[in-house]
Amino acid sequence: MEAKKTDWLRSASAAATNKKADTALFPYLAKLIRGEDLSFTDAAAFFAALADPNADQAQIAGSLTALTIKGETHEELAGMASVMRERAVRLGTSKKDVVDITGTGASAAKTFNVSTTAALVAAGAGLTLAKQCNKGGMSSSGSADVLSELGVNVAAEPAAAEKTLNGAGLCFLFAPKFHPALARMGAVRSSLGIRTCLNLLGVMANPVDLHRQLIGVWHPSLLEPMAAALSLLSVEKAWVVHGCDGLDEITVSGQTFVCEAVGGKTRNFLIAPKDFGLKPGKIDHLKTKSAKESAVIIRDVLASKRRDEARSLVVMNAAAALVVGGAATDIMQAARMAEQSIDSGQAQNKLDRMIQTSGKK
Repeated sequence: MEAKKTDWLRSASAAATNKKADTALFPYLAKLIRGEDLSFTDAAAFFAALADPNADQAQIAGSLTALTIKGETHEELAGMASVMRERAVRLGTSKKDVVDITGTGASAAKTFNVSTTAALVAAGAGLTLAKQCNKGGMSSSGSADVLSELGVNVAAEPAAAEKTLNGAGLCFLFAPKFHPALARMGAVRSSLGIRTCLNLLGVMANPVDLHRQLIGVWHPSLLEPMAAALSLLSVEKAWVVHGCDGLDEITVSGQTFVCEAVGGKTRNFLIAPKDFGLKPGKIDHLKTKSAKESAVIIRDVLASKRRDEARSLVVMNAAAALVVGGAATDIMQAARMAEQSIDSGQAQNKLDRMIQTSGKK
């Protein structure tokens, strides 16, 4: 009789082997080790157990690892994200059609911080954005790192972020300030040093009650699960994107895979630079090793000093945000709006205002 090494897990007792391990989290750990999928409701309960201040660190690590190996379903992602949203420090706004543009990070192509720049450009074109940011976990230059290098105080209190959102139509939301309950879980993830569901959930749990998102993912297998999860969370319109070169953004080097979520349904399509009225090009020269290097490129793009692939990347991603947010009807029109935002100085003005209102010296 031929059997796999893990077959015994499926027939073994799901009970903890000792009293210390018999926790609220253990039943879910046992299910995940067995390769069982969780329902939306179970996933929500599982995440609540993970975020419990008294949760055992070893079980947190085991659960995150088991779920990563099994692979997250869209119901699991949606269930966990729903709890993360509920527990976030919430921001109020009277603004309509607020958009978040962000990437999961950990992409194979390590370029400058495209989504951060694109957020400034889209805001300069009139879009209202509440962009989540964090320090680099799988890279040396996360969005929070480069914003700090640019002079923005991303660690400002939530009340300050709410003020800039309602006043300037743009704010940067530093994850630790808005998801304090996840600090312990984040420390475990850091120690693990692997990509986990937390890399995905963070971008789905914006503290603002927004329903329009542009999310970049590090692998094409994540496109449909993420879009389907957003649909379960009642998103109005979202694009989940992955560049053919591994970029967790819309890329200029070739085609970009898009899974769109609208009205509870998803659809897949491809977009390319020509759809934006731009030429394809290489991005190897846009790789950066630090927030300082990334900031140099961003400043040059905003000052209209660069007309190369760096500008094209920013224009394409800002254009997609404008379409998702309803500020433009098609990506060609949106691309021209993004270019005007840069060349008119409006994008730079948004950065200047963020520096002034955040209080960083």
